[in-house]
Amino acid sequence: MVIKSTPSINRQVSYTNKIPKPLEALLNKIRLEHYEELYEPEADGTASLEDTLNEVLGTLRSTNKTLSHLRYVWMALILALVVEPTVKYYQPHGNISPKNIINLMVKWIIETINKSIVSENSTEISVDKLIAKITGNFDFYFPIEIASLQVINEALDVFRNAVRVLDYNQSVEAILEILDDCLEGYAIFPGSYGRRELFEWWLFDVVPASFDLKPPKSFYVVEGLQNKETIRFRQTSLMNDISYLLQYITNEDKKQSQHLFYYNNIAKDKEINIEFKGSSFNSIINTRNDKKITQFV
Repeated sequence: MVIKSTPSINRQVSYTNKIPKPLEALLNKIRLEHYEELYEPEADGTASLEDTLNEVLGTLRSTNKTLSHLRYVWMALILALVVEPTVKYYQPHGNISPKNIINLMVKWIIETINKSIVSENSTEISVDKLIAKITGNFDFYFPIEIASLQVINEALDVFRNAVRVLDYNQSVEAILEILDDCLEGYAIFPGSYGRRELFEWWLFDVVPASFDLKPPKSFYVVEGLQNKETIRFRQTSLMNDISYLLQYITNEDKKQSQHLFYYNNIAKDKEINIEFKGSSFNSIINTRNDKKITQFV
């Protein structure tokens, strides 16, 4: 969805995803604040964007470590999908593949949900080795003229940090780096215009979606981007399909538990076995019905 500039104070906020009242109250409080970091003329220096981001991320933390980590990865995945067009535009055949990193995140989410259901430890990934490989593969060739290296540097930094989010101990720090690249940096678009609108999209769409592990109401697509409808459709379809699959896995007899990760007998009862075809994890299969649910990217 293309987000156009609108006065933030007049925005009508509705939450598609159910969120706790304290989180809703916090988001509505932040809605009335203004930040110098977002180039808002109303800002008087009393509100710190860094403090606000930390406070919001704190609301995603749960007593269940796995649930907290899933929310962080979910948010990173949404932001990575929004930044992906920047990398593809400037480096369509670059050495760093956003597609592979996105697929890695999808695989981690599905495997973590499955392992949580059967009380196994979540998937651990050696992120430091992956980060070193990504950094070593940086390509300085740009077939498209680029006004500032800051654009591609910060876009690629989003994907480096998206991998770091897969390590629970690095996840919050990595999310903050991603948000800095997106909200204040040039990873999504350059310049100062439209920063508040981007921030509000994150605040009112991405945060509730991440809390509930659901797709955002809309995806931020830069005005004037070619094939934007195709990009938006692919982003939305991916998140819808993952969310559908998670609900399918965890939706057995909810009356027995109010918590997402207490369904210890589902895998056995439903005979669910999620497989990823090929090393790039291109599709998800429900092997009980032998029916392809979706092809991701």
